[in-house]
Amino acid sequence: MADMNKTPSDPEAIPETRPSSPQQASIDESTLRRVPDRIPWVVLLVIIVELGERFTYFGLSGPFQNYIKNPYDPGAELPGALGKGQAIATALGNFFKFWAYASTVIGAIVADQFVGKFKAILIACGIYIIGLTVLVSTATPAAIHGGSAFGGLVAAMVIIGLGTGGIKANVTPFCAEQYQNVQAYIKTLKSGEQVIVDPDLTVERMFLWFYWAVNIGALSPLITVNVEKYASFWLAYLIPLIVIIISAAVFLCSSKLFRKTRPQGSPIVDVARTVHIAILERSFEKAKPSTLREKGRLDCYAFANHPDYTDYGVEKVRSGVTACKLFLLFPLYFVCWTQIWNNVISQAGYMALHGTPNDLLQNLDPIALIIFIPLLDFVVYPLLRRYKIDFRPELKVTAGFFLAALSMVYASVLQYYIYKSPPNSIHVWIQTPIYVLVGFSEAFVVITGLELAYTKAPESLRSFVSALFWLTIGIAAAICIALAPVSQDPYLTWMYGSLGIVAAVGGVLFYVLFGRAFTRPAALDAEVVDDGVVFRMNTDGLSPRGDGEIYFGCNQLKMARDSIVILGAGIIGLNVALQLSKRGYGQQITVIGKDLPGDSNVDYTSPWAGANFSGISGNDSNALRWDKAGYLALMDLIDRGAEEAKFLAKIQSTEYWDEQPSAEKIESVTEYLRDVKVLPKAELPDGVSFGLSFTTISLNAPAHCLHLNSLLSRPEYGAIKFEKRTVTALEDAFLSQRTKIVFNCIGNAAKTMPGVHDAKCYPTRGQIVLVKAPAVQQNIMRHGKDYETYIIPRPSSDSTVILGGYLQKGDSDSRRTGELLPVLKQNDTKIMKAAVGFRPSRETGARVEREDIGTGRTVVHNYGAGGTGYQAGMGMAQDAVDLVQEVLGQLPKTVYEQGPARLRWLPCA
Repeated sequence: MADMNKTPSDPEAIPETRPSSPQQASIDESTLRRVPDRIPWVVLLVIIVELGERFTYFGLSGPFQNYIKNPYDPGAELPGALGKGQAIATALGNFFKFWAYASTVIGAIVADQFVGKFKAILIACGIYIIGLTVLVSTATPAAIHGGSAFGGLVAAMVIIGLGTGGIKANVTPFCAEQYQNVQAYIKTLKSGEQVIVDPDLTVERMFLWFYWAVNIGALSPLITVNVEKYASFWLAYLIPLIVIIISAAVFLCSSKLFRKTRPQGSPIVDVARTVHIAILERSFEKAKPSTLREKGRLDCYAFANHPDYTDYGVEKVRSGVTACKLFLLFPLYFVCWTQIWNNVISQAGYMALHGTPNDLLQNLDPIALIIFIPLLDFVVYPLLRRYKIDFRPELKVTAGFFLAALSMVYASVLQYYIYKSPPNSIHVWIQTPIYVLVGFSEAFVVITGLELAYTKAPESLRSFVSALFWLTIGIAAAICIALAPVSQDPYLTWMYGSLGIVAAVGGVLFYVLFGRAFTRPAALDAEVVDDGVVFRMNTDGLSPRGDGEIYFGCNQLKMARDSIVILGAGIIGLNVALQLSKRGYGQQITVIGKDLPGDSNVDYTSPWAGANFSGISGNDSNALRWDKAGYLALMDLIDRGAEEAKFLAKIQSTEYWDEQPSAEKIESVTEYLRDVKVLPKAELPDGVSFGLSFTTISLNAPAHCLHLNSLLSRPEYGAIKFEKRTVTALEDAFLSQRTKIVFNCIGNAAKTMPGVHDAKCYPTRGQIVLVKAPAVQQNIMRHGKDYETYIIPRPSSDSTVILGGYLQKGDSDSRRTGELLPVLKQNDTKIMKAAVGFRPSRETGARVEREDIGTGRTVVHNYGAGGTGYQAGMGMAQDAVDLVQEVLGQLPKTVYEQGPARLRWLPCA
């Protein structure tokens, strides 16, 4: 542990960072201002892609009203193509919006259940490109004269709408998932002010700027409506086609930079089944399996007995349903919002244009947002937070509804004067307040809705819940289709006025119904000084004194013990804990195991192992690499006399193979094994094709596990917490919202545990006999096609030796080992006990793989080593920890100086 060897005189040593006074260590959090965190730069790439998509969507839909409503007449003041009139133009425009936002459900299902968000967005971009190609090719003058323009438009609307839905359902949750921190913490700014860095405010800021980019893209009609007016429709549609192709290329090229979560199988079907049970049981609480079991109703529902049906899963579904309920009134808002994209454009056609395209003013909506969003982020929201004014989500949504109501009232009054005045006499720019008010309302309603869809939804259903939010626009569009008969003269005054009343009532209802549905700000977890140096965590944990605190001098530190969870306390889990401890993260760890070192359950494999380094592993590149890393690491511990090497020893080994091992394996092991020698044919026993001798490492398996348990519990290793309990599903290993990483080291349980269900896993029986054999001073192994036979002296064990049969399908006696090493037949060999252990094996080899399952939640799978856990475990642990190094970089690190009494905190990366 190199970091532990620095003294205060070391020029590289980092000064200690401590509370300047006892008063500073006990801060009243209610007095501190909350601020957002920094947004990861990779979010900008997602925002750029969404900007391009929105440029495309608004750029092509901006000319639709004129394209459909007005006849084709190149010399007319208003451009046109199809000449279908305002009612049909409005109905078709609303159909396009309805289909585009309704198809978000399809995009969500494809992402959540089949391909994941990243691939779903790429597929949607391809569909988008196909639809735009159809639109461009059927909008040419020849196609319009030939009568194919209308059919081409409808086909393009269907195809483009499907692409739009695929992107809209997934891009916002995909963007938010790039930010992984879910912990609030105190930070001291350079000005000396202490503030709480709040992840909820960070998500709010992320969506603000996401929507700002959306509205930059929404300015595209400034280009396309002018191209439509002064050139042609096909050229106006060609511009969005080029932009979406560029956006898709940028997104694809950025693939390796993004965090990607995998599809979750059939979460939507499972949610439907859970909701069905909750309806029948009349509440989600009564639908939990624990409650059903208590009442004897578990067998009433087939799905209730499914391994994925857990109390936590039911709670997640309840959260998702809550999010969906919040959107019930949003269609009342979007009915008003939709007007600025069709009827208000037509209204402008009856006003004095003075050369201004009638569909140009729709760009005032995104322009208002482009100005208003930075004002909110940099002025309004910080000012409210400074004065402790809690502008909660329900207040934002209510304010947005009222602003939309005002815009419709203004449109109604304006329409009244248009009817009273001579034709084309009122200047078109008088419409400006309609667009500005709607733009301001979007900043409160749409952005807040996106936040709710992300933060309230279960991780496996974020695309689906986001789709349901966007579906409310589709529902609003369907309502507007039904309003088509009154979306024309002479009913427009009353239509606008009625919509204003509806929006106002909707705002009041939202506040009354959902004002209590929102959680309080994120709880404080840590304190940070001088750009990220942690010196206090205010959550309970384990310590040498058992009181949740670690003391040095007159100051104290409280650490969260559940930022990192290791599931499984066998040699694989212990090696991961040791690797994390060496990197300075011991303070963050809880190890959970059904069995802990010292237990002798037959399902707890590690104590039954022979435990040495041998040629037992496979020939794949991972196995060879892990073997090499493990051998070199174990040898280094012995050479340095490290504390971890107490029950390790070097010993001479001879190994035989009945079948010639691969050239890759021989080349690999002979490169690093010490004192390695290929045995000549004459020295090989009958039936043996190849043999090696070398210096190996032998371990006393049960003693080594107990010793690691003891070491890792010490302060200088991080005082890692060990907890004996059964975890029935992988998701239950996330002990709290603070848990960032779970290392899944569960061995044989990986085959059946919900959340893993690895069908490639299988147990392999290993039979051992523990004997006392003082005469045995070497390690011998024989590798057969369907068996392994080994003789392994245990170090520090009073001359005990493991005689083993790994992969044996027959008996467990020691006759074959006696033939392998005749000295065992001497009278001083005494059988002490026999045992059976089940090695956690896996087809295609061990699995060391990262899986991001949601914001701030990462699983590293590390299991399936079979009989190679002791020799490959350290190499596997290095790889497992390396996979999440950037996540670990967000956590505080601890180094120790001059023994366990001196603690020093390193900056978060």
